[in-house]
Amino acid sequence: MAVKRIFLISGLLLLFFCAKAQEDDPILRQQMIEQRIEVIVENLDDGIELDYTTLFDELSTYLDRPLNLNRATDQELRQLYLLSDIQIMSLLNHITRYGPLRDVFELQAVKGWDLTTIYLVLPFVQVRPPLEASKWTFRDVLKEGRHDLFIRTQRVLQEQEGYSGISPEDLAENPNRRYLGSPWKLYSRYRFRYRKNLSIGITAEKDQGEEFFRGSQPNGFDFYSAHFYYEDKGWLRKVALGDYQAQFGQGLTVWSGLGFGKSPFIASAKRSALGIRPYTAVDENLFFRGAAATLGWGKTELTVFYSDKNIDANIVAVEDTSDTGEGQLLSVSSFQLSGFHRTENELFDKDAIRERHIGGNLAYRSRKFSVGATAMRSEWGADLQRNLQLYNKFEFNDNQNLVGGIDYSGVVRNLNFFGEASMSQNGGYAFLNGVLIALDQRLSVVALHRHFSRDFQSLFANAFAERSRPINEQGLYLGFDFQPARKWKLTGYADHFRSPWLSFLVDAPSAGHEYLLQLTHKPTRKNEFYIRWRKRSKDRNSNLVDGPIDQPVPWTQHFFRLHTSYKVHENVQFKTRVEWTGFQLEGGEVEQGFLLYQDIVFRKLMAPWNFTLRYALFETDSYDARIYAYENDVLYFFSVPAYFNRGSRFYAITKISLGRNLDMWFRYAQWVYNDRNTINAGLEEIQGNTRSEFRAQLRLQF
Repeated sequence: MAVKRIFLISGLLLLFFCAKAQEDDPILRQQMIEQRIEVIVENLDDGIELDYTTLFDELSTYLDRPLNLNRATDQELRQLYLLSDIQIMSLLNHITRYGPLRDVFELQAVKGWDLTTIYLVLPFVQVRPPLEASKWTFRDVLKEGRHDLFIRTQRVLQEQEGYSGISPEDLAENPNRRYLGSPWKLYSRYRFRYRKNLSIGITAEKDQGEEFFRGSQPNGFDFYSAHFYYEDKGWLRKVALGDYQAQFGQGLTVWSGLGFGKSPFIASAKRSALGIRPYTAVDENLFFRGAAATLGWGKTELTVFYSDKNIDANIVAVEDTSDTGEGQLLSVSSFQLSGFHRTENELFDKDAIRERHIGGNLAYRSRKFSVGATAMRSEWGADLQRNLQLYNKFEFNDNQNLVGGIDYSGVVRNLNFFGEASMSQNGGYAFLNGVLIALDQRLSVVALHRHFSRDFQSLFANAFAERSRPINEQGLYLGFDFQPARKWKLTGYADHFRSPWLSFLVDAPSAGHEYLLQLTHKPTRKNEFYIRWRKRSKDRNSNLVDGPIDQPVPWTQHFFRLHTSYKVHENVQFKTRVEWTGFQLEGGEVEQGFLLYQDIVFRKLMAPWNFTLRYALFETDSYDARIYAYENDVLYFFSVPAYFNRGSRFYAITKISLGRNLDMWFRYAQWVYNDRNTINAGLEEIQGNTRSEFRAQLRLQF
């Protein structure tokens, strides 16, 4: 035990001094946040698309002003996205029983807090006397508030079909054969923030192919977003004006923004709802615009919100409904979520209909138990008339909806129960229940059951599910986290699911399963190795079976991954990965995929610059055998591209600090394919086997 204690104290001291050094080194500050996000991303389901901007903002706030563990609430600890509710309750109970923490070394005595957990959270927390927080003043805001200004630009360097030359006659005959704007993508963001109490910001974006200060965009950027956000611990706990997100329960009724799915991090099976939060991302449709507020009386909170904005939609009909010809009835076939407005057709869909939401959440929260009720009514300024087929005949197809739900969470000793039940206006229902159990200091398990009816209709739902939305699904998920020794960890899960009704490309009720095992070895703080096996099996229509219709048959896919991260020098880190996948549709041949990459990361404490390089080789027999891999990028930009076909991938990114307040990033990335002479299709098509992209970003802090 003495050896272990010496090792732990030494590691904590090293991290403590690193955390202190970050106050003077912005490179290390960013590195700490990126490492935490990469840990989360690497352990999520491959190919999952999430917006990590909010997560980056939360961790950045805590890095600037670490959370005092002696005063932290359960909600504040959840915002770290690194702790389970059992770990949070263990910490709070430890403080209640033994008094305030005296220093960070006492964390080793908190039940459920292993060395890995302490390493992850230490840069974002501190231990200080639990003094009452003084009321902040306008002078404090001006003195301690921080301004951030970002400007980013990027483009594909090769000429794409949408930007190539065309005769005026051909363009007049078909104006949608070319993009209206330039191939440059532009992004700008300003944000003022004071602690976690105040945030004011504006974000603007122009996608590739969209016009800028001319034609269809006389006001400059295609998309603007602004917010004002206030948070405190009085009776008026939160206020959001402008653009915001709303998260309640387990995501069945209302959840916008970041939401995790299957992962070796078993704690991610449970959602930690944060209520209303400022919106700082660039998705042009899936957010709320209006006003929201949270009022609190002791352990009871009431949140009310209203949103009113126009959204993109595919217009299919405009009918005259009056005798005078003045009335109109608008019909749309679908909502458009791409956010692109590059051609006349895409511009025709821009802000086509009005969308309004009004809702609220009433919740009671104590340290060990919480229960809440959420409801939202939605209206659209058009009749939704989808071309429904048999598989999606129960999808939402109206101009109004009402959805309501009840959620709960409770901690009893080493058990954390959680769940939510929700119902939509048409009678469709969905419920989800789970339990997280800390069986031992070294072993935790989670079980989650969900049942979503085929006609459940909640367009702002984002819950734990096999598909992108909680509909037409029943499933049971079991996961575990076992640490047999201090330097070893074994994690895994098993998920069995079925769809009682037809699904897209599956013309019959279907079933499937997914298994994952990962063994991680971390001999030192600087070096890590893990091996992962994952198997997925589902049903899909196949034309390999003779018959008048496509018959669903199962497909199976295996993944094997070897990954190692090690430091060859104090300032140089290598990351190596080898991954193989095999895909087979029953009755067909096995399609294989292979990926090998090598990363070189150079970061030197107090140095004005750093860089990251990657070179990858890949070969897959088809798109079904594709492999996803997380890539480092400029600050607030995240990418997890798919590697498929045959070729190589290279990217280099460097960050240069021009003083304490000005940083610049440059990134160059290139795909080279050995089995094709054209890349992509349609207006994105490139003649040749190379696709290169350049990205530059400037950040000014003051």
